[in-house]
Amino acid sequence: MGTELNDRQEIWRGLLYGQRSMMLRLSVELKRDFGLNSAQFEALLYLWEAKANRLPATQLSNQLLYSSGSGSHLISRLEQLNLVRRDRDSQDARMVVVSLTDAGLDLIGRARAAHIESLAEEFDQLIGDAEVPVLLDFARRLARHEGVSSQPFSG
Repeated sequence: MGTELNDRQEIWRGLLYGQRSMMLRLSVELKRDFGLNSAQFEALLYLWEAKANRLPATQLSNQLLYSSGSGSHLISRLEQLNLVRRDRDSQDARMVVVSLTDAGLDLIGRARAAHIESLAEEFDQLIGDAEVPVLLDFARRLARHEGVSSQPFSG
């Protein structure tokens, strides 16, 4: 016996499964072309968007919605790849600051450009011009409700 979904449940499932499927496909491109998984790409992107390409490690983990342990593991892996470095904050030695290396800056610049191009090809065509205001309002409300932002982080 099948379960029927109401319209709101179907919206949720469509958004969830559609986004997951598209992200998996885009993740394959990031891995193939740049050697990055999605989490690594996101971390580098947050650092690229941050002032002076650096963030406190705890703030980077928070932006990624990671626990401090998971964030630390991710940062360690990026450090091993020579894409980021960790330093003690000059003002507060208890704080660890993560910054992009030159190699990290170069890689995220190229990966970001390719990702934007892929999104334009894959995603933009799905939204009609008349739908943009309604969908943008929804995306902003959802992000705000969840305590995140739909805009690039500028820390």
